[in-house]
Amino acid sequence: MLDQNLDLQEKLASVIDRATKEAIALVLTQREAAPSSVESAPDWMTASQLARYWQLVNANGEPTTAGIMKWAKRSANDHPLPHAYMGDLLRFHRDEADLWAREEAERRRVQNEQRRLKIA
Repeated sequence: MLDQNLDLQEKLASVIDRATKEAIALVLTQREAAPSSVESAPDWMTASQLARYWQLVNANGEPTTAGIMKWAKRSANDHPLPHAYMGDLLRFHRDEADLWAREEAERRRVQNEQRRLKIA
């Protein structure tokens, strides 16, 4: 009877060990197969999707769109964020938004440099 219990314990330990290894392998496979959020960004995005794409999120991880809306409402001579309306829905094209962001960063860099020169 004692030998049967030991044999059963060994078999159970073997089954649990194998199941654990298979579960770990499955989890690792799922992580590798998961697409990144940047790759899955659609060509045309809502303000919320663009905020998430640009990682403009608050402390709770929710997208913040106030800046995006402010940039989109700029006057034509003030370099607005490119957008289009699809019916009543405001949409942003990913490539145009990315180009605008690079250009805006350069405009701000030049503007800050000019301010520093005036102060000096």
